[in-house]
Amino acid sequence: GASSGIGAEIAKRFATEGYDLLLLGRDKVKLTQVQTECLNLNKNKTHQKIDFLAFDLATIHHYTDALKQKLASLSPPTVLINNAGLFHRGSLEETSDAVWNSQFQINLLSAVHLTQILWPFFKNNKKGAIVNISSTLGLKPTADTSAYSAIKAALINWTQSLAQEGGPHNIRANCICPGIVDTPLHPFHHLDADSKKRTLDQLSKYQLLSEIGKPQDIAEAAYFLASDRSRWTTGSILNVDGGIHIK
Repeated sequence: GASSGIGAEIAKRFATEGYDLLLLGRDKVKLTQVQTECLNLNKNKTHQKIDFLAFDLATIHHYTDALKQKLASLSPPTVLINNAGLFHRGSLEETSDAVWNSQFQINLLSAVHLTQILWPFFKNNKKGAIVNISSTLGLKPTADTSAYSAIKAALINWTQSLAQEGGPHNIRANCICPGIVDTPLHPFHHLDADSKKRTLDQLSKYQLLSEIGKPQDIAEAAYFLASDRSRWTTGSILNVDGGIHIK
């Protein structure tokens, strides 16, 4: 999910620290743009490889070999960020099997498949950090978000199972639950300036900190949980949401 929004900011945060990156997403044009931005951010000016692969994660089985070939050209992988996601709002009666299936495929199963691909690398290197991006809706659902909220809850539960399985191999798994973040995932992101300001002012009333989150807020949390700064942290669920989950 590196082509825009939270995923793009996470990629840029790691690029700043000199990481090699393999960016995944559906939009080749946007991935190319993020790749260029990342290459210009390496503050250490060290040799750095940043590559991408454009495809729909719902079809990941068709790209397993291509993924492994891309990984082989980079430094041994130590971090996996599972950020790709689709949001859906609709009542129980409006939520079709197709919606449930798409939520399951993208918001959960794609993360499972990517982790299965990276897991042998992590085990061999005796080091790995997995950061799954869930949602506060996975902890505190609201009406008309049943499919999205249920799948995000499953992602949280799966993270903690991963942490237990990975511990003996020094593989850490943690989860971030963002609140309302200004990204293309939300319709208000695409409004004209005046309409967007009015909408954000209304949404800010639901936050203890009285403002909507920025993608950079999630990127900082992701870097912390993936880096050695959190070397003794696994199985954690970190709310980065302006306090909305307790308001």
